[in-house]
Formats: sequence, structure tokens, C-alpha cells
Amino acid sequence: MPLRGSALSQEIRQRMQEYILQNHLKAGDALPPESYWTETFGVGRSSVREAIKVLQALGVVEIRHGNGLYVRAVNFDPVLESLSYQMRFRPQMFAELFRIRVWLESAAIEEAVRDISDEVVAELAAILAEWRRRIQSGESHVELDEAFHRVLYTSLQNSTLLGLFRVFWIVFQTLDIDAIRTTDPELGVAEHELLFDAIRARDPELARRRLIEHFAHVQQRIDRAIQ
Repeated sequence: MPLRGSALSQEIRQRMQEYILQNHLKAGDALPPESYWTETFGVGRSSVREAIKVLQALGVVEIRHGNGLYVRAVNFDPVLESLSYQMRFRPQMFAELFRIRVWLESAAIEEAVRDISDEVVAELAAILAEWRRRIQSGESHVELDEAFHRVLYTSLQNSTLLGLFRVFWIVFQTLDIDAIRTTDPELGVAEHELLFDAIRARDPELARRRLIEHFAHVQQRIDRAIQ
């Protein structure tokens, strides 16, 4: 019995993904046009287009209008979109996601501190200095928090981990930031300065303790915000 509907679309998607893997295609490489897939699979254009739309939603391919179909770089966009949507129904999910972030960072920070270079230490110091300057001038400084954590873990050379942290940060923006962020901007930067002191001293255990202490305060604000 020939495949139809969702089963046919799934079969086409699987075979297109196998084509990418078997031909060792990389992000940015072009894929054959629709006509190739319709002839190869012996199906109509509508079936191929449906499969491509799903692969696009999954972040596997991208459609460049007027220029064809391409392999997309690894990304967390589908996960991000799903989480942002689901949290509208269950805000408690954000508190659970934050706990996952705490577990990941507290597990990673000791290795990051042991491997950290003088250049990264200097970059963290510059972020904190800019953070202080913006507080004093009344400028927005929210993105510097994310930058501090991202730079801290660059020494681990794990783009997937950094991608996950980016997801957590973007999801953070979907909630009421004013309800989560401390009303005392000095507190946030001061806690990061304490963390930085441990990082600069290359003290992994102290860095982990100070990270957890900082996150505990954030967790309290999150819990209050979603109640």
C-alpha cells in the first residue's frame, strides 16, 4: 500500500536527511531543487513542499527565496519557539528550566575556571567595568549579564553548551523581566564581581559556590514572579 499524508511526508524527510548525511553536506551547502526530489521519490510537488516546510521548522534546512534550498547551521530555534509557547500555558516550566541552567553551569564552571586564559579573564573584567559604568550613567545593562556567562564558558570550546545557555537567556526575556530582575542593580553586578574574584584567583570550588549563591537569589525572584 503506497504511503500517503503524514507517513509520506515523514518518509521524504528521512530520505532528505539521509541525503545530507551521506553526501557529507555542511551548513550553507546547497540542496537539489524540488524537481530532483519529485523525480527521485516519484511524488508530487505538494508532498515535497510539505516535507521541506517541516524540515525548515525543525531547523534542518533553510529556503532562500529565489535562490533554492540549503542546509542550515545547527541551531536551537525550534526548541526555543516550543519552550516560549509552552510556558504561556505553564509558567512553572521556566522555574524548572532555570534549575536546569543552574545544574549545567555549576557542573561546568570548575572546568571553565581551571582552563581559563588571561585573555578571557581580561574580557570578563572589561564586561564588569562596562556594567558598572552603565549603572552609574543609568543605561541599560541587561545584556552584559548574558555576555559575562557566555564569555566565561568559551574556554570549554563547546558550542552546544553555549547554545543551550543562549536558549535559557532568550526564554528569560519572555517573562516579566521587571518582576524577575532585582530592583537593586548594584546587587547583580556585585554578585558577579564576587564570582569574578574567584575566577581570577583560579579557585574552581569558590567560583562554584559563589555561582550557586547568585543563582539562589535569582531563583527566589523567579519563584515570586510566577506565583
